[in-house]
Amino acid sequence: MLKAGFIQPETIPGHFPKNLRTIVELYRSCLDAGAELVLCPPLALSGVHTGELALRSGFRTQHRAALAYLAREIADVPLLLGAADAEGIRFHLLRNGLSFPRQAVIPPSPHGNERVPVFGIRRTEDEAVFSIAPWGEIPPPHVSATCLLLRTPAHAWHEGLLEQDEEEARLTARETGLPVFTARLAGGEGPFLLPGASSVWSGNGHLLKRLRLFERDFAVISPENPTGTDSPLPSPEKQLRHALRKGMEDFILKSGYGAVCLNLLENSASLLLAELLKETLPSLAVTGFIPSLPGIPEETREKVQAFAGAAGIGVRTVSLPNKTEGLDERATAAWLMRQWAEEEGALPL
Repeated sequence: MLKAGFIQPETIPGHFPKNLRTIVELYRSCLDAGAELVLCPPLALSGVHTGELALRSGFRTQHRAALAYLAREIADVPLLLGAADAEGIRFHLLRNGLSFPRQAVIPPSPHGNERVPVFGIRRTEDEAVFSIAPWGEIPPPHVSATCLLLRTPAHAWHEGLLEQDEEEARLTARETGLPVFTARLAGGEGPFLLPGASSVWSGNGHLLKRLRLFERDFAVISPENPTGTDSPLPSPEKQLRHALRKGMEDFILKSGYGAVCLNLLENSASLLLAELLKETLPSLAVTGFIPSLPGIPEETREKVQAFAGAAGIGVRTVSLPNKTEGLDERATAAWLMRQWAEEEGALPL
């Protein structure tokens, strides 16, 4: 098996400078660990869910410039990644300051029930050292046997996604007898969560390495020094907890607010949300509102206040004005909380 580096960046759509830095840092970490080739998930440079950004004038020009700049940061050890063009997502092999576009293309919108695209990576005798082609294509005479297979799923995280996808990767490895790398981006992109947890499977279907869930990560795998075991994925409950934490962190940090507030009696999930906020961003100022609403026992309010004090969450009691005809207590409480948040510069959740 090829001694290959696998990187799992966390990207921001359209933020080429930050995405470049992330890819280069992870690439250099793989170099330090002795990689012969470094593989990067498609669209790591631009982000996956670019939306209207991709339609703006200059986006493609910036993308091409970023790809050229990235190539100048790549040494003799090649970096393989996919970048969007008119045909879909074309793979580029970057080496010694140059970019070598490959013929291999992921067609547009590989979503839904379609099979995850699978590509074979082979050594070549040309200047690019490696080639990539859809799995099943007959290689030209100057190309040696396939080193490993690359799977490129593009789905956002949902319950059961990783379990199903890892089983497909394991079966592909056992059927072909080749190591299989499933490459995913990590982190939040707007309303979507990219799960990360990229994985590498040996030719006999054993897990060699799984990268971190929802976080940037890297690994270098070689046949002489496997770095993982057949450990199971986190439980669905833990994955959901990870997803909630990552989604909140992404939303809050990108909003630019230094404080947040929420109604601790809004619903049954309010306390869990507040707890996750303090776990994820312990230095973030969190204010919890406890409105005096009819039907909520005093005992409940006391328990919620005790929870907030133990979690380091500031508490504000919302007292409603004297009731008038037709006044909706919950709507009034929500308005008072939003007014306070605007005055204090806090983000209401």
